[in-house]
Amino acid sequence: MLALFWSTAQGMAYVWYNFETYTHGFLILPISLWLLWQKRRHLAAFSPQPTPVFLVLVFAGLAVWSLARLTGVQVVEQLAFVGIVVTSLASLLGWQVSKFLAFPLLFLFFAVPMGEDLVPPMMEFTATFTVEALRLTGIPVYRDGLWFSLPSGNWSVVEACSGVRYLIASATLGVMYAYITYHTLWKRLLFIVLSIVVPVIANGVRAYMIVMIGHLSSMEYATGVDHLIYGWVFFGVVMFVLFWIGSIWQEHDTPPEVVLPPREMSDERVGRHVWITALIAILAAAGTVWGTHKAGGIDSQLVQSLTPPPGTGGWVLQQDPVAWSSAHQPTPHVIEARYANGLGQVQLYVVLFPQQRQGAEAINQDNRISTELVRQTGLGSDVVDMGDRQVTVNRNRAIVKQGAMATEHLVWQWYRVAGRSLTNRYEGKAWEALARLYPGRADGAWIAITTPLDERAEDEAAKRLAAFAHSMAPQIDRAIDTSLGITE
Repeated sequence: MLALFWSTAQGMAYVWYNFETYTHGFLILPISLWLLWQKRRHLAAFSPQPTPVFLVLVFAGLAVWSLARLTGVQVVEQLAFVGIVVTSLASLLGWQVSKFLAFPLLFLFFAVPMGEDLVPPMMEFTATFTVEALRLTGIPVYRDGLWFSLPSGNWSVVEACSGVRYLIASATLGVMYAYITYHTLWKRLLFIVLSIVVPVIANGVRAYMIVMIGHLSSMEYATGVDHLIYGWVFFGVVMFVLFWIGSIWQEHDTPPEVVLPPREMSDERVGRHVWITALIAILAAAGTVWGTHKAGGIDSQLVQSLTPPPGTGGWVLQQDPVAWSSAHQPTPHVIEARYANGLGQVQLYVVLFPQQRQGAEAINQDNRISTELVRQTGLGSDVVDMGDRQVTVNRNRAIVKQGAMATEHLVWQWYRVAGRSLTNRYEGKAWEALARLYPGRADGAWIAITTPLDERAEDEAAKRLAAFAHSMAPQIDRAIDTSLGITE
């Protein structure tokens, strides 16, 4: 399996080596083996028997790996790889042994570098916790998204403040500690839950304490490197207290002399089942890798340049350039155009990726409205009439730097993946994978429209974008399809 999925394993090791948050990945396999060694006396009492039923889970893991590979969703691809290894082992060892070894085997999933999707909600929680704690303390505070101001200075919650690093470290240690210290399932699960909840709350307290130190010292302390030092020291103390309290209920377990297998099987029959089960798993994996590689070769090519669509419905394409350029992953196929009618002006941004791959794809956080983005605040989503269909768009309020000035704009964003308009990233990735098989398209586009925002006339800005989307969205779709040589 390691040989067949070498590129996936190599990608995991690359992240471990290059990103400090996931360096613990190098230790996961040795820790899993050590956990197995700790239970060697218990394990000696079991008789492994292959259980082919687990091959169903192997096949499911192969399907997920294939879809993730085709769409470049590395974290899902890596999770599927670990799942394939674990379920393959389970099919050879059997249900009885796999159940006993569930913790060490499932611990391998911590080797997957994941947690990026937790950053935004944890940043939001940290900001909310900090602001509410400050208000309870009696300190006046003004909040705008992840930015907030105190009389003593301004603060913002950035990715490093989200607490994801603390959460990953605590959860990893918590699972290992629970397996070693307890033998009752509910105690293990309870301690694991605490090792997840405690660091989230502790990170909010940490952020509040840092802001308070800065506020009380007139921004002299806790604003530089000491900011991070205070955080890790506080986290270390909290984890020590958690594990110390957990040790009070430590349990000891005496290994059994023998555990009867679920059914009688001769050594010859067991050996035959091992070979058959292993062969089925390896052949299925090899076929999946080959088929996925073949499907990944399907691509979409531009047959003509991507150009701004002509105006319609009263909207006129302007000769003036847009006020700023978008920030996006590498691609030369970009539309940046300005339109106007009696309602005002709207800017259009289309970033097209004819052949999507990791590092050059529509659904990626590196595609954003401006290279000079000062601040962006999410406003939720809206269902918008785009002429021939209804599409959900993400709404944002963005402050963009233009020379020496910063201007505020209302922004609507969505994706167009293989001919389908959507905003849900997971739906988009799933459709991208399926579209490679049928109808054989691999293109994706990130689309945004913006208009100046006056808070006293926010409804007017929304109406302006709605009118533009209703008239121009079909033209935008047609411009993308025409450049790809796709006609109705």
